Amino acid sequence: MAIFLILSGVLMTLCGIYLYIIIQRFLSMFPAGGKTWLKKMTAAVTALLLVLSSLNLFGTGALLVLHFIAASAVTDLVRLLVKKAGYRIPDLWDRLYRCSVPALVITSAIMGYAYVNMHHIIVTKYEVPVEKEIREEGYRIVFLSDLHFGTTMNQEKLLELCSRMEAEHPDLVVLGGDIVDEATSLKEVKQAFQALAQIQSTYGTYYVYGNHDKGRYAEDCEFTAAGLTEAARNAGVYILEDDTVMPNEELSISGRRDRSDAVMEKIPRQDSAALLDGIPQTAVHIIADHQPRDMEENAAAGFDFMLSGHTHAGQMWPVGLITELFDKRTVNYGIKSFGDMQLIVSSGAGGWGYPLRTGRHSEFAVISICPERTSEIKN
Repeated sequence: MAIFLILSGVLMTLCGIYLYIIIQRFLSMFPAGGKTWLKKMTAAVTALLLVLSSLNLFGTGALLVLHFIAASAVTDLVRLLVKKAGYRIPDLWDRLYRCSVPALVITSAIMGYAYVNMHHIIVTKYEVPVEKEIREEGYRIVFLSDLHFGTTMNQEKLLELCSRMEAEHPDLVVLGGDIVDEATSLKEVKQAFQALAQIQSTYGTYYVYGNHDKGRYAEDCEFTAAGLTEAARNAGVYILEDDTVMPNEELSISGRRDRSDAVMEKIPRQDSAALLDGIPQTAVHIIADHQPRDMEENAAAGFDFMLSGHTHAGQMWPVGLITELFDKRTVNYGIKSFGDMQLIVSSGAGGWGYPLRTGRHSEFAVISICPERTSEIKN
């Protein structure tokens, strides 16, 4: 935590200095009138206010300021290369540059794309064969994670999304956590689970908590953990928290206690292997865990599939790239094998903090589990 605060302080200081230079450059277009000190004071105060609005690195203000700074840096680099190449920059373009028009246009274009990309939810399909004996038509799972209901959609939009998921004819629906968060109202919590529970499936809807679901990151959260549980259960959603159920003799689904909840509640998570005690080995074993961790442990325990979310695939570039480079214990997005177990990490259908996304797309996943022989025939 201390290292994060130090790095954040250094970053904000550098950003403040650069913003001061940008604002000074703009003010230099106007006559000083003997009041150069006033321009410097104006630039310093404006830069300070922009930095203060960006202190919450996970807020919209920081997002806009940091993208503007990055766009300005790119503009400065291009201008420098053009001048080094010996080209003369026309007066009009020089004025636009001093007014930061190119940087503002770039920032606006990125934010516009990020808004549209967040709200355009696609369906990502996976077909995965298993060697176990299951019915010939296999099973279809709809997996929805990281909705953060209230950030990017209202009840009407969620009902439309639920209709799309139901059109995939799922055998079961898995909710991979962070369906709501600390900014969701109690009314929205009830709306979310009432809508999601309406998705028709063969074996029902199963839910594991994410690190945001219980509203632990805000003191003024409108709902309690008990209220969340009540809303989900009253809607007919099955909550799995270090539990395993068998919808039929060929499938088992286990849900993990979220890692963050385990720490805050001081209740250790069960070992993965304990979740399969008494469960026939012949069944296809699915484990849902909001945060993509402990993959080797889950594979060794005998699970065939692991479903996770949490990462948002970075949500805003380059967060996902940084995660992939510096955290080798997790997976940012997609499908990856761990022994005989397949891990599927969804980018989620929503976003946390702001309705913007440049790190991949918004999605729900449809996973088709088919017997190995069926897959061979199709190929």
